[in-house]
Amino acid sequence: MTHHQSHKVDAVEICGHQAFVYEQERQRNPPRWSRATRCWRKPEVVWIKPPAAEEEFKQATFAMAA
Repeated sequence: MTHHQSHKVDAVEICGHQAFVYEQERQRNPPRWSRATRCWRKPEVVWIKPPAAEEEFKQATFAMAA
């Protein structure tokens, strides 16, 4: 999937198709697959450096006080 596709609605459709194809291949040739197939769901949120739980609380408190 390209960067452009991942930011469009196409991403959900592409991931669904990939999951279908991989599962089909796994059923067709089980000895090739030692584990389950990859999870093709698109993540809801992605962080490079997630904020600390304490930091989130301080920001929320500050926003309410303002």
